[in-house]
Amino acid sequence: MNKTDLTEYADLLLNAALYKCGNIADAQDLVQDTLLAALAAMAKKPLNDPKAWLMTVLNRKYYDLLRRKYNKPTVSFDVAADVPDDSELYEAVEKSDEAEAIRRCLAYLTGLYREVMVRYYMHGEKIKDIAVSLGISENTVKSRLDAGRKRIGKEFAMENYTKQSYEPEKLYVTNSGRESLESEPFSLVGDNLIAMNLLILAYEKPVTVTELAKAIGIATAYIEPVVDKLVSGELMKRIGDKVYTDFIIYTEADRTANTALEKQIADSIYKDVWAIMDKGFEELHCCDFYKRQTESQQVKLDSFFAVRTLQHAVIGVRDEVYGGLMPFEEYPDRPNGGKWFAMGSRYPANYDYSGQNYEYGKYYISGESCSSHIVNCDGYEQIKDLELTLCEYNTLLGGTQIGRRGRLKRRMTDVEVGQMLYAIHSGKEEQIPVISAACFENFDTFIERRYLANDGEKVVCAVPVITDKERYALYELSEKYDNIIAEKFHDEFIKLMKNPVKLPPHLKSVPEWQRYMDCCSTVSMRIAKNALDNGLFPKCADYPAPAILLSVRED
Repeated sequence: MNKTDLTEYADLLLNAALYKCGNIADAQDLVQDTLLAALAAMAKKPLNDPKAWLMTVLNRKYYDLLRRKYNKPTVSFDVAADVPDDSELYEAVEKSDEAEAIRRCLAYLTGLYREVMVRYYMHGEKIKDIAVSLGISENTVKSRLDAGRKRIGKEFAMENYTKQSYEPEKLYVTNSGRESLESEPFSLVGDNLIAMNLLILAYEKPVTVTELAKAIGIATAYIEPVVDKLVSGELMKRIGDKVYTDFIIYTEADRTANTALEKQIADSIYKDVWAIMDKGFEELHCCDFYKRQTESQQVKLDSFFAVRTLQHAVIGVRDEVYGGLMPFEEYPDRPNGGKWFAMGSRYPANYDYSGQNYEYGKYYISGESCSSHIVNCDGYEQIKDLELTLCEYNTLLGGTQIGRRGRLKRRMTDVEVGQMLYAIHSGKEEQIPVISAACFENFDTFIERRYLANDGEKVVCAVPVITDKERYALYELSEKYDNIIAEKFHDEFIKLMKNPVKLPPHLKSVPEWQRYMDCCSTVSMRIAKNALDNGLFPKCADYPAPAILLSVRED
């Protein structure tokens, strides 16, 4: 028997290892150790009965694994001659070409069969279509399906696992309210697919950690720390020996339930809505704080005023359905200084965010993000302490919140972004002691996103800067016109307040307004987009125009 022939036994060994270990990671390690042991033994003399020898060594390696895992003695009555110890094994073959070939074989096995099995059994694709898509013959597809079935077997049936074990979904977590000090709840999940899919699996009903581990196909020991973090961060709640996801999760069906009606209403009323908005713009443009801005800054004030007014007009009607807006004081206090309600948006694996199905996504509008912080200027003469508040809406008019959306070369917090903008605006960069050095690496991105602009050889602030008093005057003006719009188009907006999200019966902590969010989530920006496309938006040619401002209060 040649050393290269060892890989022919990989399927057989992997089947046995999966049966013993119950998870793919430990099984692959077990098979690799067994095949490497065979390489070391064959360096001394040929194996007469390789199948029996390999199975015996696999069993011995498995007992060794159990002993290490549970720190208990184990006894094996299988005997295999000439099995080298671990030190001899790794000295002999760890860096050999044959060992590398075995590792490649094992890595290849997993994906080789999984892809055709998922396409055929889970998605119902035809063998011919799979062959064309993967660039292989139909006979190859059939052979991989047959091999995959044999590998899985009755003892490792795919129905024991959920879809999350082979096609992990995406769950994007956001919040309403004040984030905690370490950007919770977003940072509790981030881009971690395991955390995302545990939250999805524990949403419909409370489940044990063991059930989660089996469903996702990962050993319980690896799942427990993730669950503990989600529980302590209050994205999950523990009840007895079970846990469940303690916030609302929106599905594609939830997000699209009303989109056709939203489009119909926006198309029919946008001209009349904009006639009201124009009167609001006239008043805004007469304000002293508007007049002193540059043209680029004025465009952003127009965007901010439009977005805030349109959104609050719709929200005002929406709030009637469930008894009014929840005061911030009633939001729950969270660990690490937070005060928020979380919400999640669930997307299937391989979701096409650029496709026609996601057309509604470009009309989404974030809630107003306000990041306030004190800039301590002790030791600097003639400069008072400042409270800076960066206010942003993320919309199709321009992306905002770039400090936390992975768009910068070097990460910056909202606090650092606000400090940078004010320092450049004031022309006193050297006197603002806490400005982040990261901003210089990100200038190109800030200029591209219209936060900054080039004025000859000088970089200037392109975000409108106003006082706190002026910001509240802008809010008051916006409220005046959102009330007019809400009153005139009340009947149209109230039609949208149907199909609220149905919650799992055990989920009691979700405020009523979150159930109605997707009933009217795109109509505001559909109105704005119609106005933009038809030349009604002020200075609409200057695009993108993110809805953003920085307000300053001096102590």
